[in-house]
Amino acid sequence: MPSFDDPSRNGFRPLLDFKQAVLPAEPRFTTTRTGVSAHVCDIPEQKPASPVITRQLTLEPLPTTTRPLTDSLTGVSQPRSWRPPLVIKGEMKKLALVPAALPPAEQQKRHRITNLISMGFLLLVVMLMFLTATPLGHDVGFSFQPFQFSNSLFRNSQIGPRSLVAQATATAIYHQHNDGYDPFSNGNQIIKDGLRTLNWPVGQCTYWANLRYQQLTGYWIPWNGNASQWVAGARLAHWNVDTKPHVPSVMVLMPGVQGASGYGHVAVVESINTDGSVHTSNMNWYSNGGGFDRYSTVDFTPGPGVYFVWHT
Repeated sequence: MPSFDDPSRNGFRPLLDFKQAVLPAEPRFTTTRTGVSAHVCDIPEQKPASPVITRQLTLEPLPTTTRPLTDSLTGVSQPRSWRPPLVIKGEMKKLALVPAALPPAEQQKRHRITNLISMGFLLLVVMLMFLTATPLGHDVGFSFQPFQFSNSLFRNSQIGPRSLVAQATATAIYHQHNDGYDPFSNGNQIIKDGLRTLNWPVGQCTYWANLRYQQLTGYWIPWNGNASQWVAGARLAHWNVDTKPHVPSVMVLMPGVQGASGYGHVAVVESINTDGSVHTSNMNWYSNGGGFDRYSTVDFTPGPGVYFVWHT
C-alpha cells in the first residue's frame, strides 16, 4: 500500500527539502552557579546578506555651451539668451491744438485793430515814397532812392524831429544861397545851337527857366553857366537882351538884386501887370510857398540889375 509519506509516489513535493530545512537547535540544559538548570537554545548565527551590485549608472552628458551670438553692427558677442530691445517708434506728430473760438465781438475788435495797423503801415510807406520823390524830401535829407537816407542824416548820432528841422533849414539855406549855380559849366561858357537841352542842375532856377521857356517857345537855352552869366550867353547866342519886359522871355536878376543869391536868379515872364511889374514862374525861390525844386510864382519890378532875354 502506498504510503503518504513517500513523496515520490503521491506526487506531493514540499516546497523545501527536509534535509535543507533549518530546524531549530535542540535545547540544551546548563547548570548555573545557583544550581538551577536553564533551557538554552542555540540560535544559528545569521550572516548579513551581501549587498547586490547593480549595473553602473550612466550619466547623461551635460548640455554643451552653444556658440555665442555676434552683433553684426557692433561686433560684440552676446549670449544666446540676450535679445536686442524692441523699439517702437512713434509717428512724431504733435497733437494739433485747436484754439478756442473767440466771441464775435472779440473777433470784430481784432479785425479792426489789424486793419488799422495795416493802413498805418501802408500810409507810412506812401509818405516815405512821397518824401523821396518830392522837394520836401530833398530839404530833410532824403535821397532819391526809396527808403534810404542820405549821408547828411547820419552826421548826427541822435536823429529826431528837431534834428530833421535843423537839417531841412540848413539845406534850404544852402540851396537858396546857391540858387542859379551851374556846377556843370566848370567856369567855361559854351554856346550851342539850342536844338537840344543842356545839362542843368535839377531843382535850380536855371533848370526851370530852360524847361519852361522851351514849353512856351520851342527853344532850348543854347548856353550854359550861372544865372548871372545868362546875359552874356544870350548876347553870344544873338538873342535879344533888354531891360524892358517881354512876354515870353527869361528875366535875369544879377547877384543880390531883389533877393537874388550870389549866383543870380532867372525866371520866366508869364505876363506883365498893369503897374509895370512882371508876373514870373520860378523854381528854388523861397517865397509864396516856393523852395528848392518847387514851382512858385513871384512878381518882380523891372529896374537896375534886371534883364530880359528872348529869341526872335
